[in-house]
Amino acid sequence: MKDVVIIGGGAVGLWCAWHLRQAGRQVTIIDKGDFTDGCSFGNAGMIVPSHFIPMASPGIISKGIQWMFKKDSPFYIRPRLNLELAQWLWSFYRSSTKKHVAESVALLRDLHTESLELYRQLHQTPGFSFGFEQKGILMLFKSAAAERDELEMAQAAHQLGIDAIHLSPEKLKQVEPRIKMDVRGAVHYPGDAHITPHVFMRQMVNHLKQEGVEFLSGKEIVGIHDHGHTGADVSTDNGDLIRANHVVVAAGSWSGQLMNRTGYRLPMQDGKGYSMTIEHPSLRPSIPSILHEARVAITPMGDDLRISGTLEISGMDDYVNLHKVNSMLKAVPEYYPEIKIMDAGPVWFGYRPCTPDGMPYIGPMQRGSSVILATGHAMMGLSLAPVTGRIVKDMLTGIFAGRAVNKTEPSRFS
Repeated sequence: MKDVVIIGGGAVGLWCAWHLRQAGRQVTIIDKGDFTDGCSFGNAGMIVPSHFIPMASPGIISKGIQWMFKKDSPFYIRPRLNLELAQWLWSFYRSSTKKHVAESVALLRDLHTESLELYRQLHQTPGFSFGFEQKGILMLFKSAAAERDELEMAQAAHQLGIDAIHLSPEKLKQVEPRIKMDVRGAVHYPGDAHITPHVFMRQMVNHLKQEGVEFLSGKEIVGIHDHGHTGADVSTDNGDLIRANHVVVAAGSWSGQLMNRTGYRLPMQDGKGYSMTIEHPSLRPSIPSILHEARVAITPMGDDLRISGTLEISGMDDYVNLHKVNSMLKAVPEYYPEIKIMDAGPVWFGYRPCTPDGMPYIGPMQRGSSVILATGHAMMGLSLAPVTGRIVKDMLTGIFAGRAVNKTEPSRFS
């Protein structure tokens, strides 16, 4: 019988393993892949206390409806007759309230902030060097409407104690002097940071192997059997049954399907995102940025430059929407006129696990359960992974007890 089995080898699963090994637990990580790819590898690499507003917030529904009918928009839901999608959309609509935002912002700020410090500490640990830099991020805008949105967000940040600096084009040149920008201005969040995610993932896997964590690749989990305080079993697609004292579900966008097979409703939709990594561009910014109107993220990673963005809820298809990809690439020189993209290289895509209220699922599957959920982080999986691992470790080592999940509405850590 194994001690702790973690389902999913992304950033959340690896950070859960790291914390649990630090606490002396024996850990096995199971993944249907080979631990060399996934949503944690190709994302924007941003660690963002500034992102304290949950995806489900007032105004997002109307904006999303407008975007849905534009081929090059940053948001898309593929129309289809699907009861789970309809239920998810209804729950998302009901969650998009000022009350929900007010209840979430301080918690999200604190979770991101703790994660940032954990990344900082890990980067200073021998054997780790994954490009951690705390230069902040720039929210670039070109229109008056976008400026109003960003200044309103900056004011909310100030109320939460987060530094947010409004920069005119002239002041922006002082912050980022080596590259020209064609923008109306920016808001700089100097407390944010970024890493090179694929380098971090490789180093974390190697470190955990050296620490004795067992990695089982190429095994898809098709069922979980919870036995309460006595443990749980997980069954694989090849008929194996693995018994453990505790099971942590950190399978990203696949977590919902897995839990549904187990008999527990875990509302979740995939949010496909794309990225391209330009190797050794002749010119690149030194500070990561998000292009407000285009909803595109620009991240310097070592000598390379990563362009990422879009949110497609498409039912986990593997179709690459070239309209979305081309619109992302087209947006870059509109903000950075000197960046000429001749060859963006291969298009990477991954699925973000989106919950109907924009908050992650962290907690036991049910009262007295040996199964812990650690999923549903949407676009914030990398940024929230370290603190999620710490919370899971605390739950399994008895520092505090999580609230139970019932079959209709999963709990939230708070």
